[in-house]
Amino acid sequence: MTLRTVFDGDHLRASLAAAPDGATGKLMVTFDFRQVGKTDFAPANVSASFAKAGFAQLSIKTRANDWFINPDTRTLDSALADLATGFDEVRCLGYSMGGYGAFRFAGALRAKSVVAVSPQVSIHPDEVPFDRRYRAESRGFDLIEGSLSARGIDDLTGLVLYDPFVRPDGIHAKRLAALFPRLCFARLGFGGHPATRVLRASGKAWTVQKAALDPQSGRTTVLQAHRQGRRTTEPYWRKLADYAMSDRPHLAQIALARAAGLKADTAHHDVDRSKR
Repeated sequence: MTLRTVFDGDHLRASLAAAPDGATGKLMVTFDFRQVGKTDFAPANVSASFAKAGFAQLSIKTRANDWFINPDTRTLDSALADLATGFDEVRCLGYSMGGYGAFRFAGALRAKSVVAVSPQVSIHPDEVPFDRRYRAESRGFDLIEGSLSARGIDDLTGLVLYDPFVRPDGIHAKRLAALFPRLCFARLGFGGHPATRVLRASGKAWTVQKAALDPQSGRTTVLQAHRQGRRTTEPYWRKLADYAMSDRPHLAQIALARAAGLKADTAHHDVDRSKR
């Protein structure tokens, strides 16, 4: 799939892949995620499943972990607004920092829906004093350019996936619900940050892309996959044990035993494979 650069700034870059077979009208926009030590643009990414569904794909990258707020932000707003006029349907997908980006640029894109995994509503200390995870990155975060409070969209639909046991992520979700009242939410308990770790461990990460194509039906698919995947995911049971240890020690012991059993099964399978 050929990618064409449609915006190339010092800080932000956007690359477009046309829909297969010349199909037009639908655009899926994906956003960069935070990477420790990030100092340059990562390669643009495209999805075979989005292409199969007839979507052109726009990949938006940032050079640093700046939540897309930098001297290029306003110019990208304008470029995205121009680009979006060529499409009848725009959908967005992002993880963590990318989830924030999806909401930040949804207005310029005239997006129909956003699917975001463990997104932030902001990283500015004045707006989110409860979240200290991104204090280093927040130093250059422009409160006016980066605030979603002035960018709420009453008719934007979509889905937010988050782990309610990651306290800051739960608060971010509540704040997003107030700004975008038509959003749906899916609680992926002990999924971590981002909340899809159980899905990835069980080979069900593809359900998030399914949700991006159809958030309403995709929500059910994601929740079912998470429930099924946690049965065989050791980290899930360890996180459950940690959470329950203080006031539900019996449950914690059950969870620890389940985690130990899964770890033993994995070790046994690894030994069997080494003998083949």
